[in-house]
Amino acid sequence: MDILKADMPYNCYCGTGEAEKFASALIFDGRYKADPATVKIAIVSDRIVSGYYYNAFEKQFIVRGVKPVLIPIDCSEGNKGLSQAETVYNYLVDFGFGNKDWLIALGGGGILDVTGFCASVFEGGINFLAVPTTPDAMYEGAVAKKSFLNSKKLKNAISASFSPVAVIIDPSFLKTVPDKIKHNGYADIIRLGILGNLNILIELVKGGNVREFLNHTYYLRHSVSSVSPKLLNIGNEVASAIEGYFRFMNYSEGEALALSLISCVEDKSREPLSKIYEMLGLPTRLEGVSTKSILKVLSENLTRNGTTELEVVDMSDEEPRRWIVKRVSSEEAIGIMSRRLEVIKSAEEVSLS
Repeated sequence: MDILKADMPYNCYCGTGEAEKFASALIFDGRYKADPATVKIAIVSDRIVSGYYYNAFEKQFIVRGVKPVLIPIDCSEGNKGLSQAETVYNYLVDFGFGNKDWLIALGGGGILDVTGFCASVFEGGINFLAVPTTPDAMYEGAVAKKSFLNSKKLKNAISASFSPVAVIIDPSFLKTVPDKIKHNGYADIIRLGILGNLNILIELVKGGNVREFLNHTYYLRHSVSSVSPKLLNIGNEVASAIEGYFRFMNYSEGEALALSLISCVEDKSREPLSKIYEMLGLPTRLEGVSTKSILKVLSENLTRNGTTELEVVDMSDEEPRRWIVKRVSSEEAIGIMSRRLEVIKSAEEVSLS
C-alpha cells in the first residue's frame, strides 16, 4: 500500500485490490492490535455498494473470527440526515458497541458523512475507518475536515469533525461506479482547477494513474488552502440554492456545483470549460426553474442568520486578476449571485429574453 501525500493528521493509503485485506490488517496487526476475541466491527454501506463488495470485504474479518455487523442505510447526497444517523446509532446500541470498537464507512460521500458524523459523537468518539468507493469520496470526502448532514432543504446544516483513524482508497472500486456518479465527483476537481491549476482538468479528462492523480489533487487542495481555506467555498452559494430548490432531486451535488462554477469564471474561460463539461457529461444550463425562483432561495440562504456582511469568493478587481475572498454586504452578495445565475439561465429563459 502507498501512502498518499494528503497532508492530513491521518494516513490515506492507496492500493488497487487492497481494501479487502488491508482494513483488517490495519485494525488487528497494525498499531492498534485489536483483540479479535473482544472487538466489534460495524460496516456502514448502502444497498448498491454492499451488493458489489460487502462479501469480499467482510471475509477478511470472518477469517479472523470476527463477524461484522452490516448497517445498511439509504444515503444519497440529498438523503444524508439525522434519520440515517439514528439508524446507525440504533444498530450500535442494539449490538452493544463501545468506543473501543470500530465503525467502517464503505461507500460514497454520503456514507462517509453519516458514518463520520456518528463516529465523532457516539460515546465521545469511536474508532473510525473510511473506505471511499466513488470519485468524489476519494477526491474530496476523504480529506474533509468535517462531516455534514442536511436538514430538509438546507444543505450541510449539521456538522461534526471528520476524524478517521485512516482512509483506505482502492481504485478497483471505480470500475463499477455508474457514469452519473463519476460525473458527480468531477466538480470538486474542476473547482481546484479553476482556483489553482487548470492542467489538472486535462489530467481528469485523459484519466490515468489514480494514485498519481490523487496526489496531484491533494497537493493542489493544500496549496489553495494555504492561501485561504475559504477559497474552497467558491460556487457553494448557487450550488446549494439549486440543490435546495429541487430538494436534491433534479441535479446531483456535482451537477449543481458544476453549474455554479461555470457561472463564476470569466467569459474567456467559459468556452474551453464548456468543452470539458461536454466531455465529462456535465450541464452548462440550469433547466426546469426560473432564475427568479433560484434567486429567492439563494437570498433566503444568504440572509437567514441576519448577517449584513458576507464573505464571497470572487475575482479581484485589480490586475493581475486572481481569486480572493471579498467581504461584501448581503445586497452586494445577492447581486454577484444574480449575475452568475444569468450566465446559466435555461434555454427557455434565453429564448424569452
